[in-house]
Amino acid sequence: MKANLFRVLILMLCLIVGTIFYAGETPQGGTPQGMVFVKGGPFLMGSNEIFSDEEPVHSVTLNPFYLGKFEVTQEEWEAVMDNNPSIYKGDNLPVDNVDWYKAVEYCNKRSEKEGLTPCYKGSGDDITCDFNANGYRLPTEAEWEYACRGGLESRNYMYSGSNNPDEVAWHEMNSGDKTQPVGRKKPNEIGIYDMSGNIWEWCWDWYDKEYYKNSPANNPNGAASGKQRSYRGGGGPGGRIMWLRSCARYSLEPTYKSFDMGLRIVKNTTGEKPGNMVLVKGGTFMMGSNDGGNGEKTVHTVTLNSFYIGKFEVTQEEWCAVMGKNPSAWPGTKSPVESINWYDAVEYCNQRSRKEGLTPCYTGTGDQISCNFEVDGYRLPTEAEWEYACQGGTASGNYIYSGSNNPDEVGWYSENATFKTEPVAQKKPNELGIYDMSGNVWEWCWDWFDREYYKNSPPNNPSGPLSGIRRMLRGSSIDGRKNMIEHTYRGSIKPNFVSRALGFRVVRTAK
Repeated sequence: MKANLFRVLILMLCLIVGTIFYAGETPQGGTPQGMVFVKGGPFLMGSNEIFSDEEPVHSVTLNPFYLGKFEVTQEEWEAVMDNNPSIYKGDNLPVDNVDWYKAVEYCNKRSEKEGLTPCYKGSGDDITCDFNANGYRLPTEAEWEYACRGGLESRNYMYSGSNNPDEVAWHEMNSGDKTQPVGRKKPNEIGIYDMSGNIWEWCWDWYDKEYYKNSPANNPNGAASGKQRSYRGGGGPGGRIMWLRSCARYSLEPTYKSFDMGLRIVKNTTGEKPGNMVLVKGGTFMMGSNDGGNGEKTVHTVTLNSFYIGKFEVTQEEWCAVMGKNPSAWPGTKSPVESINWYDAVEYCNQRSRKEGLTPCYTGTGDQISCNFEVDGYRLPTEAEWEYACQGGTASGNYIYSGSNNPDEVGWYSENATFKTEPVAQKKPNELGIYDMSGNVWEWCWDWFDREYYKNSPPNNPSGPLSGIRRMLRGSSIDGRKNMIEHTYRGSIKPNFVSRALGFRVVRTAK
C-alpha cells in the first residue's frame, strides 16, 4: 500500500513539475516576450480567385521564426524611439503613421537595445537584411501570410483565424473610424492577434506583381529591387472587408506614412543558444589516451564542428516535463534522471524535439535506428563530442578530469558520494561551464562500441562504427573508481540495459 502511494506521489510530482517547467518554455530555450513561435513548414501561398498579383497559388516552405503576437504598440515604440508619431494616441494602440524606413530603424534600435545583432545595414534603396542575424526585422511577405493563415495549424479560413471578419478584425464597419487596442479580437490558430485589420503592416519585400510566377520554393524574400515595398493586413479605420483576406497583397513607396500604417516584428529562431545548453565551438583536439585497456589507446587527432551540449545531465524535472513519468530510483527534481536505457534516451530526444517544434534526429527502431546529424533536434552526443566538451573544447586546461586535476572539485564518484546521485551542478564546472561530466551518472552516447575504433576513426566528426552490440557510455558515476571519471575513460553496455547509475545529457547541432 505504501509503495503504491509512493508511486502515485511521484507521478503527481512529475505532472506538476512538467507543467511548471514548460510554462513559457519554447524552442531554442524561450520565446521572446510578446512573440509567438511559428513552426516552419510548407503551405500554399496566394490565390487564383480575385487579383492577378496573388496568382499563381504556389508551394512555399519556410524555416521556423518568432512573430509578434501583437502589432507594435505605441508603448513599445516610445520605449525604443523616444517619440510617438501616431495620429491616434494610446499606449496599447498600435503605433501608426510610420513609414517603412522608420519601421526598419525601430527594428535595429530595438535589437541594439537588447544586445542583439541588427538585421539591417545601408540606407535608402540600398538597405540590406541579414536573415541570419538574431535581431528584430520585418516579416517577409511569405512569413506574414503563413503566420496569418495559422501556419501548420491552419484551418484555411479566409481571414486570420475565422471566416467571420467581425470575430477577428477591426475594419470599416466596426472600428469606429479609429484604431483599437491590440488583442481585443479573437486570435488566429497559433495565438496571433489582429493580422486581419486594425492597421496595415509593413513587410520587408520589394513589391513585384509578377513575383509569384518565379518565387523561390524555400524562404522567399521578395524581388531584388523595386520602387514600392509590400504591406499586408487590411487596415482598420476605413479598411474594406475584402482587404482583410490572408492572401491579399498591397504596396506603397517606402516613404509613405498614414494613420493606418504600422508594423509587426519577426525574430529568427536560429543563432540563439538553447536554454541550459553551452555552445562548444568547433576545433581540433587529441582524443584518447596512452593508458587504459578499453580501447582508449591510439591517441589520434579529431576535428569537430560546433555544437550545443547540455550544461547539466538531463534532470528528473526535465524528463518528467517531456515523458510524463519518472523512472528514477532516487527521486529528486534537480537530480539526474536515471534507470533509463539507451532507447529511452533516444525517445526522450525525439519527443522533446517535437514538443519544441524541432526536427527529430532519430528514425527507425531497434538496431536500425539512424541519426540525422544535420537537423535541429535534440540528440545524444557522439563519443568524440562528449570527450571534446569534457576536456573543455578550445578552452581546455588539459586537466585529467573535467575541469580540474582534483577529482573532488568536479566529480561525484565512489570515494566522495553517498549512496545516491546528487543534484546537478553542486561541483565546480569545467572550462566551458559544463557540470558533472566527471561522475554522478554514466552518460549514454550515440556510438556503437568497438575496442579497435580509434585505430581507423575518421579525422572529422566521427560518429562511431556502423553497427555493434553495445553502445558507448562516458563520465562514470557515483559507483565509479577515480580512474573511471577521467575524461578519456570509455565504458560500454548493451543499449537495453537499465541501471540507477545510467543517465544522459543532450546535444544539438549548431547551425
